[in-house]
Amino acid sequence: MVVFIFSHEIRTKCTSIEQEVSRLNKQKQDIHTALMKEQVRAAKSRSKGEKNIAQRKWPTIVSDTKARNAQETSGRKKADIAHKKQDLRDRLSELRIPEVILPKFSLNAADIGSYTLVSIIQGVAGYKNAPCILHDISLSVGSGERVAVIGDNGSGKSTLIKAILSDPEIIKSGSWNMPKIQDIGYLDQHYASLAPNKSVLEIIQDTAPDWEHTEVRHHLNDFLFRKNEEVNALVSNLSGGEKARLSLAQIAAHSPKLLILDEVTNNLDLETRQHIIEVLKAYPGTIIVISHDEDFLEEVGVSGRHALTNPPH
Repeated sequence: MVVFIFSHEIRTKCTSIEQEVSRLNKQKQDIHTALMKEQVRAAKSRSKGEKNIAQRKWPTIVSDTKARNAQETSGRKKADIAHKKQDLRDRLSELRIPEVILPKFSLNAADIGSYTLVSIIQGVAGYKNAPCILHDISLSVGSGERVAVIGDNGSGKSTLIKAILSDPEIIKSGSWNMPKIQDIGYLDQHYASLAPNKSVLEIIQDTAPDWEHTEVRHHLNDFLFRKNEEVNALVSNLSGGEKARLSLAQIAAHSPKLLILDEVTNNLDLETRQHIIEVLKAYPGTIIVISHDEDFLEEVGVSGRHALTNPPH
């Protein structure tokens, strides 16, 4: 089990929202108290006016005017207070403390060890109709390391990833030593690893077939799939954020020694982006990532860069 530690950004955001909720609730209570006082004051004023009229202390015309003015003043105050209360309700409804994923991985530090996980020496990779997209590739990634593959569009980043994943379309030569395919996980912006005709529950059941139903539900709960309709929803009907969380749940259920990420932060809302960052920070394995998002690379602890400068052939 990985001990999850809140990032400074999450703690600060949660504290700020909690303080704002507390302040607005206090303001709401103050407005409610003011409304109660105004109702009491208006009632006393109305009672006093009626008594004065009955005792003829004011001339009738003047009395009617004073009573009407008092009623209008009270009405304006009540309307103003009601408007403030509605404004506070609207602002409170917009405030929501973001939920945090608490990941538990099937892989731990003892499973990883300390050795070279990926080693490519004088590697060449390409397709059947273009056999030399990449050449003279030298890449070494140790267990637990986090490396970014960078380069311009068309430099061969996707080709390198496909070669590491032993894609049958790719022809490669040279020395390529890497984990078995079952020890490599892949996460891209399209969530290609998720079968669209499967339910959320079935995805994790297939990933961890030895788990009891309650274990699957608990695991999905950790990744914010809690209601029956959420758990039984088909992948094809999920939003982008839900697919991202399910992919993360899949990785945690059967944690690969090597995780390859391909532009995973493209087109994500801020909350889902933060979910991905927090899970990856806790992930104990090795990461190779393609991304142009420098903030993301820094937040997930990428310390190395491997630049591809080869032009397409």
